[in-house]
Amino acid sequence: MVQFENLRLVLDRGSDVPLYEQVRSHIAQLIANGELAPGSRLPATRELARELSVNRATIASAYETLSTDGLVRSHVGQGTFVLEAEPHRATKPFWPFSRAMEAASRQLLPTTPPTEHPDPIDFASLIPDEELFPVEPFRETIDTVLRRRGKELLQYGPVAGYPPLRHYIAERLAERNVDVKAEHVLIVNGSQQGLDLVFRALVNPADSVAVESPTYTVVLAVLAHYQARVLGIPMTDRGMDLEALESALTRGSVRVIYTMPTFQNPTGLTMDVETRRSLLRLAGRHGVPIIEDDFDSELRFHGQALPPIKALDTEGIVLYLGTFSKGLFPGLRLGWIVAPPELVRTLSRAKMIADYHTSPLLQAAVFEFCQRGHYQEHLEHLARVNREKSRILVRALARHFPSEASWTEPEGGYAFWISLPERVSSEQLLSRGAREGVLFTPGSQFFTGNEGDRFLRLSISRVPTDKIEEGVRRLARLIEQQMAQEPGHSVQIPGEPMFHI
Repeated sequence: MVQFENLRLVLDRGSDVPLYEQVRSHIAQLIANGELAPGSRLPATRELARELSVNRATIASAYETLSTDGLVRSHVGQGTFVLEAEPHRATKPFWPFSRAMEAASRQLLPTTPPTEHPDPIDFASLIPDEELFPVEPFRETIDTVLRRRGKELLQYGPVAGYPPLRHYIAERLAERNVDVKAEHVLIVNGSQQGLDLVFRALVNPADSVAVESPTYTVVLAVLAHYQARVLGIPMTDRGMDLEALESALTRGSVRVIYTMPTFQNPTGLTMDVETRRSLLRLAGRHGVPIIEDDFDSELRFHGQALPPIKALDTEGIVLYLGTFSKGLFPGLRLGWIVAPPELVRTLSRAKMIADYHTSPLLQAAVFEFCQRGHYQEHLEHLARVNREKSRILVRALARHFPSEASWTEPEGGYAFWISLPERVSSEQLLSRGAREGVLFTPGSQFFTGNEGDRFLRLSISRVPTDKIEEGVRRLARLIEQQMAQEPGHSVQIPGEPMFHI
């Protein structure tokens, strides 16, 4: 086995390069130089972690990346071994990826580095906190539906979805003044599949799609996959900038408009009712449909609930997406599309090609869970938790952040959008934040171009209530350190959207 001293591995803890990457790069260089021969056994992860005084996960990540690169192979119970270098081949790769797949992959590169901090504070994740999941009531509902209708529910089900759940969703939306019946509802495997089906059905290569700028990063990946042109429409404090949108629509060729009008990701902003009406009139005049992604509107923790754009739609131009992922369990992969029946039929055929159906058992369990009142109880519990988190975060930002910074104050959801002082770069804060144990998502993740470096998103979904102030304090300290450095060029990009917040 290769001895630690033979690796000559010294970590630079002051570097912006993550520790796992330093380990990976050093070992890869030794392999390339021939200093680690094929068949050499690397030190065990626990041993090397102890020698370097790092977390064992750091070494495991380095070894895993080396394995992905084809440089080593791990055998359970035996160890990790250097592989024989493959001879260079001039032939084409055996699995050439499509241009669409490569374009989508470029939009999905990870942006948050791993952290070695013993007490990391996670403002990056926009996924529900599993500690709040009502697991026991849901287990009981699964037991109930299995006992009653197990044989039927474990068989293939209707492509459009479990009929009682479709009726329940229609009734719940009707309470919000949406004119909808069960035949307008298509159950999908999360709103993510809904987005994919809708863009697949409506968008051709080179079509233009108007989206808010910034927007949900995976939407950019889906549109890249379908080779669409993305038209970023700037945001104001009232939602999508309708003057900019009208200019784009007047130029023609816009195929569809995509918007998140309530607790928008990443800004947390909510489009006011008058802007919703104006957007509908504008889209109607130009004959362009609207995709309304209402992914977390039920996570309101204060303020007056606004009607979905779909509730104001009298011309049938709004296609509505909803999900149980943010308000209940993301692992269920249950969402829905509301559209005219003829479009539901077309989208059902597209869904059948993709996966045939969504689990009847899970749909029946969620329906039973909702019928018993557990879903509404859980939403109310989330509202109380998030209201408190929001209050603490806003106060901490006001107390610790420099006066040149600003932020949104959402009425619900999980996302808070931070505008940084002019000389501060969120990309440069990333690795420092990981070292200091405060994680966030840089603004560049949510734009199509180079914009966004002066912004970052903080999420309250997974950060413990008692860790929020400390996380803000750590981040504020890093911002102030960057501001105190010798002034360089401004990171503001000409034409970059500045939010009125």
